Amino acid sequence: MNLIRKLLLYKHLSWTQLTGFFIAGLVGMGIVLFGVQAWSDVHPFFSPDDGFIKKDYIVITKRIGTLGLLNRQGNLFTPDEQAELARQPFVDRVGAFTASRFQVSAGIEVQGSGFATDMFFESVPDEFVDTKSEQWTFSPGDEEIPIVVPRNYLNLYNFGFAQSRDLPKVSEGVIGMLRLTVRVAGNGRRDTYKGKITGFSNRLNTILVPRAFMTWANDYYGSAANAAGNPARLIIETGNPANKEIARYFQERGYEAENDKLNDGSVVWFLNLLTTFVVGIGLLICALALYLLTISIYLIIQKNSEKLRNLSLLGYRSREIAAPYQALVVGVNIIVAALSLAGTLVARAFYIPFLTKIWPEFSPGGVWPALLCGLSLFLLICLLNIVAVRARIKKV
Repeated sequence: MNLIRKLLLYKHLSWTQLTGFFIAGLVGMGIVLFGVQAWSDVHPFFSPDDGFIKKDYIVITKRIGTLGLLNRQGNLFTPDEQAELARQPFVDRVGAFTASRFQVSAGIEVQGSGFATDMFFESVPDEFVDTKSEQWTFSPGDEEIPIVVPRNYLNLYNFGFAQSRDLPKVSEGVIGMLRLTVRVAGNGRRDTYKGKITGFSNRLNTILVPRAFMTWANDYYGSAANAAGNPARLIIETGNPANKEIARYFQERGYEAENDKLNDGSVVWFLNLLTTFVVGIGLLICALALYLLTISIYLIIQKNSEKLRNLSLLGYRSREIAAPYQALVVGVNIIVAALSLAGTLVARAFYIPFLTKIWPEFSPGGVWPALLCGLSLFLLICLLNIVAVRARIKKV
């Protein structure tokens, strides 16, 4: 095999062309791996996952003006407005927030000290909630209420209340193990429940409970004078929150998206587009490098065509003749993939501390996206080169 390699490869190898492939392949694969890994690391920063509610949704309200203080009904969504919104092509589904019509207070104790406060509950249709069904249920007679709270409530406790009272700070996992004391009163009734926090939300500024509890509690504790009317907030599910038609429709009707969700969707859309463009450029460079290597090997095979025929007449099979060229392809691509991955990891080591500084809750993931992408590209390029070389040799 060494003799065949020396005979067919070393004397005719163009180091200039091989260096050109090496540089092009390194640049192309490096761009692809860095783009994929950076997208994987940065994407949660722009699109935080609450873990309990679907991502592609928008919570909307009506813009409150000066006259809204005098006309409360003007800030509510009528059935006709809800139906019109549901008919829009960018809307997949519409749900209404249901507010509690009874008094609610809740308290918590930590190491002998605690606090309690008046609060409120809201609910949305269960199909908008993406959590385990056994954690998001309620039946009359249950003593425990599942609750989802805004994550900034936890931050207010840790960096406000706990800081001022010299109390220990708590994590989300610890909060999930605590039980709130929830007191509900109304319609001449007063009861105490245990509240279990099942999730935290970055995007919903409300205290969410299951729809089953809200429907029952409003009937049981709510007064007839405070009967449910039109909702003040709606939640819509959409395939693309960055759709310009959504912003135009909201502006025409005086609707507002909470937490600047439309801009968040635009940022995520732009991030995805930028990543696709960068990765596409990298793949294009990889394709050109692959073409350059294939052409280089084709030229070497063409120069050795007479020797290849003689080796075939001597009994060597095409697989044995192609082995030196295939080994060259695999060896060069191994070096390219290894250096590309190493460069990606070095670059990642520079931007991870920056993300941690501007986003304290940032938790770096693994490097599996870059590893899997690099392995896939390596196998694909090697496979295409090996198939092309063997087909060329058989043809000669």
